[in-house]
Amino acid sequence: MDRNALDWLFTTAPQALAALVGLIFAGVAFIQGAIDKEAGQDDSRADICNEMKRVIHANMKWLFWLAGISIVLDFILIVFNPVEDGLRVSLNGSFDPYLLIAGIIILLNVITLVFSLWFIINVAKPDFFEKTVAKLSKDVNDGDVEVKDFVMDYIEMEKSLRALPIFKVPQGEKQPSVTEMLKELKYRQFMETQDVDRLFALTRLRNLIMHGADITHVERSNSNDLKKYKKMLDELKDNL
Repeated sequence: MDRNALDWLFTTAPQALAALVGLIFAGVAFIQGAIDKEAGQDDSRADICNEMKRVIHANMKWLFWLAGISIVLDFILIVFNPVEDGLRVSLNGSFDPYLLIAGIIILLNVITLVFSLWFIINVAKPDFFEKTVAKLSKDVNDGDVEVKDFVMDYIEMEKSLRALPIFKVPQGEKQPSVTEMLKELKYRQFMETQDVDRLFALTRLRNLIMHGADITHVERSNSNDLKKYKKMLDELKDNL
């Protein structure tokens, strides 16, 4: 491989990588906009959408690091290229050390390219949402309360929450989401911070179940807490 071929290879590679990363960044920006829109239209998807964005950001960070290192090394190789007559491997097995360095950098460029394609394929998969739900549901501990009973307890708690006078809205106007109501309770100090945080956790569990998580039973403490908070909200309503 002569000097011209090496120069062409290590000038073309960083340009191609930079263009690919730019296209991926534009695509990711579009995807994140769609995710934010979905979360804005359906509050129950917010936690799932946030996890999807977290996965995308983590992979983008790796991609930027790989591409950045590859591009810098490509340019360094061009600037300090000592080859004039070409790289050769002798019959006795010895070779120019520059050949090894060039091979390692070429391999890094290939790894970056493969990672880029893997990232695009995984983010563009139709089941990206479902896989995120399945991933989040792995952290849910199994219990002896059926999901349907937990959901019914949650519905009763939500009815008590929406029955509070501070959340009454004129007919025809948009009802506040559970997240918005819980934040309002915390802001007005109608409930302790740990109680609101627990309700947020129970809401996340309910949302996972709503969106297809493979959960059949939950811990009894979840249903017990929902009943406890329903009672607290009913008492709060009587005092407002």
